Amino acid sequence: MLSSLAFGATETRQVGPYTVSFNVNTNMNYQVTTPNPAMYPFATIYPIVVMTDNTTGALISITQYKNITDSTMQVNEENTALRMALRGINATTPVERVIDGKNGYLISGAPLSSISNIPTGLMFYYAQYWLDSNNCQCGPISAGTKLVDITSTYPQDVTEGILATIHVAVGQVQPMTSMTPLGSEMPPAQMPQQTRPSGYY
Repeated sequence: MLSSLAFGATETRQVGPYTVSFNVNTNMNYQVTTPNPAMYPFATIYPIVVMTDNTTGALISITQYKNITDSTMQVNEENTALRMALRGINATTPVERVIDGKNGYLISGAPLSSISNIPTGLMFYYAQYWLDSNNCQCGPISAGTKLVDITSTYPQDVTEGILATIHVAVGQVQPMTSMTPLGSEMPPAQMPQQTRPSGYY
C-alpha cells in the first residue's frame, strides 16, 4: 500500500492478526508496504517496510512464536549487540526504555568501514519489545510469544518519532483511504513488493 506523504501522518496497517499504527515524522517521500508473512516451523513473522530509498528506511516486524520463548531483557540485548557486531556495526550500550507501553530497549551503531558492507556514515537503530513478556517463577527470567522489532536507518529524530508513536494491537483495522499531498482522497494503491534498505537483517 502507498503511504500518505503528509508530514507526521499516522500510518495504520493490518498484518496478520495485528493492527499496527505509527507516525513517520519526515518530509522525505516514503512508501509503506506489507510483504507476505514469513512462516517458519517455530514462528511466523509479519513485516511492515517503510522505505525512502535503498539506504533509508525502517522495518517493523512482529514475530509470533508457536511456543513460549525466552524474553529476558538482558539476554535479548546481548543477542542483538552480537548480531550487529557480526554485521560489522559498532553497537552502543543498549538503552532501556518504554516502547508502546512495554519495557524495551534501543541500540544504535555505525558501520565499521573495514568489515561492513553498509554505507559509511549511515547510523543504524534497532529497538525491541515484547507484547506479552511475563516474569517466570522458575528464576530471574521472562517468557513470551509476541516479539516486536523495529530497525531503522532514518535519522535519529525520525526513528525516535516512530518509537514514540508505534502501537501494536490484536484486531482488525477498518478499510482506509490514502491522502494525496493535495488533500484529495484516493483508493489505496497496490505497490510492488520492495526489498529492504541495505543494512537490515
